[in-house]
Amino acid sequence: MAKNPRKRQQKLERRAAKRKEKKHLIAREHNVSLAEKLTATVKYPILHTWVTEDLWAQGMGWVLFSRQLPDGSIAFAAFLVDRYCLGVKNAMADIGTRSDYESNMVRKMRTEFRSEEVTPAAARKIVEGAVDYARDLGFPPHPDYHKAKLLFGDVDPAECKDEFEFGKDGKPFFVSGPFESARRSQEIVNTLMHRCGPDGFEYLVRIHPSQEIVSLDEEDDLDGYLDDEDEPEDV
Repeated sequence: MAKNPRKRQQKLERRAAKRKEKKHLIAREHNVSLAEKLTATVKYPILHTWVTEDLWAQGMGWVLFSRQLPDGSIAFAAFLVDRYCLGVKNAMADIGTRSDYESNMVRKMRTEFRSEEVTPAAARKIVEGAVDYARDLGFPPHPDYHKAKLLFGDVDPAECKDEFEFGKDGKPFFVSGPFESARRSQEIVNTLMHRCGPDGFEYLVRIHPSQEIVSLDEEDDLDGYLDDEDEPEDV
């Protein structure tokens, strides 16, 4: 006996609706932003809170903060901190497998840098203190900082009683990096001049592709030290 065509059509429509709803659910899951995912991880245990020793020796270094999720994956945030002047120059955050985290983050921190473990409160206090110091000078943090900092959750920086120095010898100290063009360095120096006055800061700038570092007097202008064809491109 042949099936009722109407009932068959209704059954096909129900199946199509279920498939469509499933696709919508998958799409919504994929569209959940990383920020939302990071926020959801803050209830899980903290795994690592490390600071590279370059932060103390040279004024710039990495702060790593990570949490372990129940499925074995790792949520992490890494901040490149310039405590002398610019605050958080770079930031990144992600959630991935334990093996990827170990190979891409832990191994790098252990082999390329000398690192020390700090308390979660100290890690947050260092990062946020650097951001506040730089912001007061006129330098906002890297755009991804606002996403990466979500991993801190309810960690209270006030629980860290240590005090950290920002600036060097009581003044901002700008050292241009390999990815800062002469134009960008000039902008930073101009901002410091405006905020701090000619005697209120120090700086060293890279003015040649050889990456030679030269200290300039306050009245010097960087544009005269670098031909346009020699100027590194912004990154």
